Amino acid sequence: MRPRSYKNVMARGERAHSPQIGHGLRKRNIAIAALVLFGGAAHAQSADTSNAGGANQQQLNPVLVTGERDKETATSPVEGYVARRSGTGTKTDTPIIETPQSISVITADQIQAQAAQTVGEALRYTPGVIGEQFGGLDSTVDYYTVRGFQQTMPFVDGLSTQTFFTVLSPTYDTYGLERIDILRGPASVLYGQNIPGGMVNLVTKRPTAEPLHEASIEVGSRGLVGGRVDVSGPVNKDGTLLYRFTADSSSESTQTAFVQDKHIYVAPALTWKPNADTTFTLLSHFSYRDTGRQNVDLPAVGTLFGSPFGRIGTGTFLGEPEFNEYRRTDEAIGYEFEHRFSDILTVRQNLRYSHTHLNQQIVGDAGLEDDLQTLDRYAYAARASANVFTVDNQAQLRFGTGPLEHTVLVGLDYTRSVDSWDERDALEVPSINAYAPVYSGASSIVLPDSPDFSVHDTLNQLGLYAQDQIRFGKLVATLGVRQDWTSTKQYDNVAGMNSQSNDANRFTYRTGLVYLFDSGFAPYVNYATSFQPGLGTTFDGSSLKPTTGQSVEAGVKFQPKNQKSFAMLSVYNIKQKNVVEPDFDHPEGNFVVQTGAIRVRGVELSGVADLGSGLSLTAAYTYMDGKITDSDQGYAGNRAANVPHNMASLWLDKTLQTGPLKGLGFGGGIRYIGSQYGDQANTLKLSSTTLVDAAIHYDIAHWRFQLNAQNLFDRIYVNCQSETYCSYGLRRSVVGRATYQW
Repeated sequence: MRPRSYKNVMARGERAHSPQIGHGLRKRNIAIAALVLFGGAAHAQSADTSNAGGANQQQLNPVLVTGERDKETATSPVEGYVARRSGTGTKTDTPIIETPQSISVITADQIQAQAAQTVGEALRYTPGVIGEQFGGLDSTVDYYTVRGFQQTMPFVDGLSTQTFFTVLSPTYDTYGLERIDILRGPASVLYGQNIPGGMVNLVTKRPTAEPLHEASIEVGSRGLVGGRVDVSGPVNKDGTLLYRFTADSSSESTQTAFVQDKHIYVAPALTWKPNADTTFTLLSHFSYRDTGRQNVDLPAVGTLFGSPFGRIGTGTFLGEPEFNEYRRTDEAIGYEFEHRFSDILTVRQNLRYSHTHLNQQIVGDAGLEDDLQTLDRYAYAARASANVFTVDNQAQLRFGTGPLEHTVLVGLDYTRSVDSWDERDALEVPSINAYAPVYSGASSIVLPDSPDFSVHDTLNQLGLYAQDQIRFGKLVATLGVRQDWTSTKQYDNVAGMNSQSNDANRFTYRTGLVYLFDSGFAPYVNYATSFQPGLGTTFDGSSLKPTTGQSVEAGVKFQPKNQKSFAMLSVYNIKQKNVVEPDFDHPEGNFVVQTGAIRVRGVELSGVADLGSGLSLTAAYTYMDGKITDSDQGYAGNRAANVPHNMASLWLDKTLQTGPLKGLGFGGGIRYIGSQYGDQANTLKLSSTTLVDAAIHYDIAHWRFQLNAQNLFDRIYVNCQSETYCSYGLRRSVVGRATYQW
């Protein structure tokens, strides 16, 4: 656990009676009354304590202890690995054990312990999720799957980031995140467009009432050099104005020759709390990345399959060093506003506007010739941008009707995404020897004078939703309905006309039950539907149908009293129609294809615990069975792509608490992904992979020294999505970091 977190826990205890958190104490008193009335086991478990200040806390009145420990919220910092609350599954600040759906939370402490540099890396130890679908080699986009369904566009602070083009989807710096919430199963009732497998919600850092100051430097393999800073606290004496400033910058060579990766991330935030009932938080960030495209489209022959010429080297670059550019800027600004009118009514408005601009030059794989060593190539230069505006208005009501306690949420959200893409496809690109590349230079790539592919895409989505969380004794029911109105339009700038236009209205719903036993067990069941408008461009220009899904899930959660641990077992069956996937046969233009239907059923078992004495762990096992049930291309009956039957992971971290080596800690993890197919035709079978990670760290005074190794034994593995779209996974990397807190 972080030294500063320990100090913050003590500081929060000292500021328990400050006027700024009076409203929070009132809410906790209401929660305590509900606990006494209903005997809720989920709340009782929060009596767990950290090693810090335990003796003093034992002397407090028990009711006050419960109130203090209930200070965790759905967006606040979490001490250790175990979060008790989340807003992702309900849009209300709800104990995870009371949400009748599978939820995992990756805390900032876990991200730090594992030195996760990307969101994909942070997802490695999460059940049901493949965090790095392409082996993590492509740092420009976070590709991941949830319960077998591909997702590249996360939600950020509960708001959509939907764009038409995958490479314009946001990539967030993990240092700017307080936590990552993974909600498995359909989430369309609350969020609108979404895959039925689930959603990833990135919760960014917010200003803190207690002063926080941290700075670090890092060095690592492949010439990594970087620095980070995170400072926060009150601006004025009465604490009504809080600030936070987070920044991260690094530069490194990559696994692929000739590709350097430089990035900058800056995130200022400001919170204004004029009184106990009103909070306004301004959130913003700016990021810049200057890199090139790594080899994510190598041929299957020479990587996945054998070749008479051996293996293509893991660092071999088959593009053109002088024609390989990926420069991207992201800016976003928004706010979260909340006002409590009474104990019954609270209103919120969350809003964000983001802009992305991209310059890209690519030389890629167009297929091997018959000699199995000469690689034909394509090339293009593109300029693209995305502008996304999204707002979510909510009214929350808490009231009782006889023996029933209600938390009703009514909301109206709106998303508008406007993307543009201008591309010039090369008229001439020389071939290259895949095993002994000789580069031709940028002058050998002939581009037309004007774009031959230029589109302007617009998405509008309006959603009206309602949800009721009903408590009757120890039984909690969650019911939700939503109506969406969407329109998508594509204007072809080359042809001077609208090329695609779709309007769709969809009704989605969810129902779930969970029973809270005093022992800490909470069995649950739910049924939910999902909806996603047809987004993207097909190679032949045909319109896309809306994607729909349905899921049934049952399981049991376990949160023992007086312990900081959480375990969960889930079984599910998901069906999706009109599946949209990248068109790897036509990589230029970022086209998509729409297939028939997929069914994925599975079992997930996971646990996370802070066991005391400096020991933390997270463990997961996943079984999935994915099948194509309908296909326009004749693939019905095949295994679904990117759905391994088995996945498992385990991470342990131990810090010595006493003795001359007090503060010294060790961490280690193992993760396994079973064999899977990279394509729907089931011609590309990917072997199972077992990877090992390790860490050593030492805390002394205000310093923390940490050394992490990922893929410790340098295992070489391959991921393929088509015969011309294969990539190597990330090889061994080592990161050393020194952090000073004051």
